Amino acid sequence: MEATLGQSVERPVRWPDDFADEEQRGKTKTVRVTLKDVKRKNLPALDDALAREVGDFDSLDALLKAVREDLERHAERTADADVRQKLIDEILGANPFDVPPTWVNQLVKAYAEAYQVPEDESGRFADEFKSMAERQVRRDLVIDTLADQEKLKATESDIDDRIADVAKKRNQDPGQVYASLQKANRLTEIERSITEERVFAWLLERNTVE
Repeated sequence: MEATLGQSVERPVRWPDDFADEEQRGKTKTVRVTLKDVKRKNLPALDDALAREVGDFDSLDALLKAVREDLERHAERTADADVRQKLIDEILGANPFDVPPTWVNQLVKAYAEAYQVPEDESGRFADEFKSMAERQVRRDLVIDTLADQEKLKATESDIDDRIADVAKKRNQDPGQVYASLQKANRLTEIERSITEERVFAWLLERNTVE
């Protein structure tokens, strides 16, 4: 920040204690830096031209409306997720149970594969994600148990209706959307989503949320 364009400055820099090269950790060296270019960000004018540039909006008001609606939907999803987690926590608190370690390990392995964790980092990754995986297993068991007991599992008809809604929003043929989702192995994901919605709707009808 002190240098001007084209100027070179030298400063002593201490290598951090967790530096990748162990031999360099904690050492102080002189670093020479030359400022070759300076760029500054300038915010564009908030007007109709900007709205047309960033998307399919006729005016700034249309852009602001879309942003506001998007923020509201995000806030609703966040609040809904928080309520769902609190409901699960209450159930788990009143009904403690152990989970098979193999299930937790399988989920950790699935996380590692999804995140493409290198083999030499798998141990550290497993230690960090074990508690998260265990919570997920407990959550799934609670949802599955309630879905079975109260007959809340999604049916094929429910899945067809959900796909029809998706196709309508995309202005596509439902058969094509179904085939695409089936090819991507996402039908199980849709079935799970519908089942969870039903379970939490059932819970909300029978509990007071403050």
